[in-house]
Amino acid sequence: MKSKTALLIGAVLFFCGCEYEAPLTEDHTIPVDSSVLGLWEIVPEDGNEKKERMMILKFSATEYIIHYPVGEDAMYFRAYPIKPGGVSCVQLQAIGTHEGPPSEGEKNLYHVASYRLENEKLEIRLLNEELVDDELKTSETLTHSFLKQRQNKKLFVNPGTFRRVEK
Repeated sequence: MKSKTALLIGAVLFFCGCEYEAPLTEDHTIPVDSSVLGLWEIVPEDGNEKKERMMILKFSATEYIIHYPVGEDAMYFRAYPIKPGGVSCVQLQAIGTHEGPPSEGEKNLYHVASYRLENEKLEIRLLNEELVDDELKTSETLTHSFLKQRQNKKLFVNPGTFRRVEK
């Protein structure tokens, strides 16, 4: 059984209901953070959970490709750094699974996450859909709601932690 952390990270990557039908922004001019590139492994909470891996690759100067989990249930995402209202975060968009591109009903699903790299661990938090409702349908309404909550310490929740896989 997956732990809360594994489920949380899965949520970042479209397994839960905090998907948005529109991006916060489509503007992606911020350079990628090279310190997060590479292969990462989830830090287990109890030692019994599967050690799922995530690969973060540079796609362009301003975009990542994220492969998670590495293996037969793989999903692929386009991601790019954004900074709405001065809040640093990453916009994620599903681009496919191990079976191919998303179906028509799954296209244009987005997430927003924040991350922190500290002590060689990557902590990822999800945008709190209780503060920025996942029922909002346009970038304009999402941005308005996000900016209204930008000072809230609970804007990003449910931390999941990864450690770099050394070769």
